Amino acid sequence: MITTRGKTAPTLVPGEVAGTGSHGLYHRLRQVPGEAHTLRTDFVPGPAPSGGSTVIATLAHLTDLHVVDPGSPARLDFAMRTGAGAAGWAGLVDWVFRPQEALAPHAAAAMIRTLAALDLDACVVTGDNIDNAQANELAAYLALLDGGTVEVSPFGYHGPQRLDWDDSWYWRPDQGDDRYKRLWGFPTHPGLLEAATAPFTAAGLGHPWLACLGNHDLLIGGTTAARPDLAAIATGPRKPVGLPDGPDLPDALGTFLTDPAALFAGPSRPVPALAGRAFITPADFVRAHRHPGARPAGHGFTAANHRDGTAHYAYDPVPGVRIVVLNTDNPHGHWDGSIDRAQLDWLAGQLAADGPDDPLIVLASHHATSSLRNGYGVCPDHPGERAYAGEILRLALGCRNVVLWLNGHHHANRVVAHHRGDGGGLFEVTTAASADWPVQARVLQIARERSGGLCITSTLVDHDAPVVPAAGQDTTDRLAALHRELAYNDAVRAGRTGAAGGAPDRNVRLRLPAPPR
Repeated sequence: MITTRGKTAPTLVPGEVAGTGSHGLYHRLRQVPGEAHTLRTDFVPGPAPSGGSTVIATLAHLTDLHVVDPGSPARLDFAMRTGAGAAGWAGLVDWVFRPQEALAPHAAAAMIRTLAALDLDACVVTGDNIDNAQANELAAYLALLDGGTVEVSPFGYHGPQRLDWDDSWYWRPDQGDDRYKRLWGFPTHPGLLEAATAPFTAAGLGHPWLACLGNHDLLIGGTTAARPDLAAIATGPRKPVGLPDGPDLPDALGTFLTDPAALFAGPSRPVPALAGRAFITPADFVRAHRHPGARPAGHGFTAANHRDGTAHYAYDPVPGVRIVVLNTDNPHGHWDGSIDRAQLDWLAGQLAADGPDDPLIVLASHHATSSLRNGYGVCPDHPGERAYAGEILRLALGCRNVVLWLNGHHHANRVVAHHRGDGGGLFEVTTAASADWPVQARVLQIARERSGGLCITSTLVDHDAPVVPAAGQDTTDRLAALHRELAYNDAVRAGRTGAAGGAPDRNVRLRLPAPPR
């Protein structure tokens, strides 16, 4: 939904039952009246004073697109069957297959088109833009946002959802039996995989947008660092379909972190080899964004980032507002985040000025404070080489001009207030994923009240594809609508897990006091 002339557009909730399974129902979606904005009084009690306010900046927040190559031999989709929820896997494969995953580029295209129609100063894209750190995924994600031909694989779909792979554990949209149809009443859509993976043209966002690294952009499966043996599997001609024979793995996560290729040595099927599945480095990621047509230059990444191998920077979208983008990935591995000491020192320099004439600061990162705890790979003799949530947050709260922290990673809508001792503080705003239900982005309008205080109005955005997928030709509109419907009904994540957030996490007005002079 989005505010238009003081009203909110309709929001989406489960509608009629379209399928029945032994474990649950498959729902269509329907529209209901839009949600009013909830006033958050964490820092300032009561409504805003009369006299109006002046808008300083309007930002969009888009995150966790997970543009994925379903046919990649370096995906652990085959391990979800036995590893999901198992202790030795520690959550590693709970998210490696989505029934709607092949449609992710179309959902992203619909959301980007929806944001393109709004009056924005900039869009902040906070990582997990791609799913498996592959060059072909990176090219598709950039085409979506900058405009161009979106094609993940020139060979179409080769993966477990194909009917001829004869694996009924996955949802297979063509005619035939599978677990998703039996247990949850999933539909049949013949020819969907071919339509989903055909190349299409995206118009692009058309607004300045800023990039940020997420763990899936840098690490294989969002978890482990690239190694030559795993890279050879990724670009090769066989895709694993099962784990190697042998006893259960008591520490599968540990194996994936230290010897990931060992998990890919089981039975496999032939797939077309694709050099474009080569793994990217942080330098590749930065370099790809620094093309001549990027708005702003490098999508925020600077020549210093390119030279030094870093991915943190600051950018001023409008006078009086500065966006400070952090790279919270731990290059050693694991999916949660932290930052190195050099980046912490750089951040301290960015936050040194906090007077009333200095710009308001919006932090942006992939990881939220609740997941900035990753010390994997840290040398025991140098435990302080990484900085975690507590230290970073103390630094942010020490600067009175930091008012907002945007992030993703959790695939959920959340708004958390962090307090300083003087009565002020900052709001941490986490936005749900484009890849999963509720398939939303967020618009944040920062305004100065006449009293000198701030009011940040947060409004969630649903993409403008039809609520119910139309019959007939497989256009991007229909495919994006079907992606959203499948995402709600996804039996693993589903619309029932609370990812949409409560009223205080969704459409909210966030008031902050005037910083003391």
